[in-house]
Amino acid sequence: MSLAQDIRRGDFVVAAGLLALALLFGGGSPYAPVQQMVVELGGVVALGWFFSRGWRAPRGRSITGALVLIAALFLLIILQTIPLPPSVWHALPGRGIVVGVLGAVGAPRSWQPLSLDPAATRTAGYFLIPPVAMFVGTLHLDRDAQLKLLVLIVAAALVSAILAMIQAQDAMWLTLYDTPNPTKGKGIFANKNHNAVMLVLAIPLAALVGRTTTMLRQRKTQIVATGIVIAVLAVSVAGCLSRAGLTLLPLALASCVPLLGGWGLVRQHPRITIALAVVLLVGLVVIAQSSIAQETLDRFGASREGRYVFWPDVLTAIRQFLPWGSGFGTFVPVFRMTESLNAVHQTYTNHAHSDFMEIVLEAGVAGLVLLLGFIMWLAATAWRRLHGRMGTSDFAPMLTAFVGIGLLLAASIVDYPLRTLLLACVFAVLAAMLASPVPFRASRA
Repeated sequence: MSLAQDIRRGDFVVAAGLLALALLFGGGSPYAPVQQMVVELGGVVALGWFFSRGWRAPRGRSITGALVLIAALFLLIILQTIPLPPSVWHALPGRGIVVGVLGAVGAPRSWQPLSLDPAATRTAGYFLIPPVAMFVGTLHLDRDAQLKLLVLIVAAALVSAILAMIQAQDAMWLTLYDTPNPTKGKGIFANKNHNAVMLVLAIPLAALVGRTTTMLRQRKTQIVATGIVIAVLAVSVAGCLSRAGLTLLPLALASCVPLLGGWGLVRQHPRITIALAVVLLVGLVVIAQSSIAQETLDRFGASREGRYVFWPDVLTAIRQFLPWGSGFGTFVPVFRMTESLNAVHQTYTNHAHSDFMEIVLEAGVAGLVLLLGFIMWLAATAWRRLHGRMGTSDFAPMLTAFVGIGLLLAASIVDYPLRTLLLACVFAVLAAMLASPVPFRASRA
């Protein structure tokens, strides 16, 4: 084996190892700090591996743009932790209550950072290490190795789906994370909504893996196996009690049509296609008649539930702290400062349940600019990778990466999936696949 092959194998072992750590320990919550620390340490090791060997990944405008956005995000975090003179800090919006507290404890003229909780802001920075390492590691892999990472993700999603179905039978003891409010459908996560997003996200990934796999020799066997995996994932979404999951499920299923070959597949294997469609339909009908599905559907009419009540308070906090924000990781203390009596309830509000709102609250105008910058990067990169590529070997993998990122962003509108290391690392894998200009080899389809 040549030195180049040894290096490539080492790159894959490091990248796959970090992804495996994220899949095993990254689906947690603030109540699982040890697991999160394990994944973060894995990210440090992975970054050390790739940086020690120098940059050997492809280069291009999309990769450069992504690295610029990452650097800007870390720079913003650093700037938020730098102490400022009292005259400057006191003039920042939203600091009135804290200024009063500092005066009461005899430190009215002390230097303070922009962040109301610099320790929490640094913790937010540490959280970014694994997904950044995952992005860099995936860029260093060839296309075949990147597809193997997708196999790991789909396998983890299947395990999570099976766990969710078992938990739906009141087996609440079979959960991986302790949380104050135990619920069904969590799978390998601490949050049922995050599990639903993972299952939905894995559907187009399973379609791509099934299209490109070489593990099964017979094309018909390959189609059947892929269909079964997709059906299991789709049916399991209903067991997660997640409205976002059910809403995104049709989009994920629709994306499988072009990924699996479109109507050409139906013409080539009509019986298999019809049989799989019937199995999926029957499974969804059976689930729809269950009490779990009814409980999920009932939640769509819960107008006074959770986020709908406290979102106005989050918007109030955003206006109070514009244009500079309150600092990454400071949502909890800031929300407590602005929470109205109408929003007070028995459960603990640890996030805004909208990543976009929370970023603007914590990072202000700079966070909004970074968000818009990423959306522009995603649109431009997807256009370069997909425009005029239909029918080529690149189209299906690039479409899969784009759809996966889109599903995660859509879920982030009403939740915070990317604040779990598992989904953040999956997001990084898909972003790196989309950013890389290296072509894919022709698939078997």
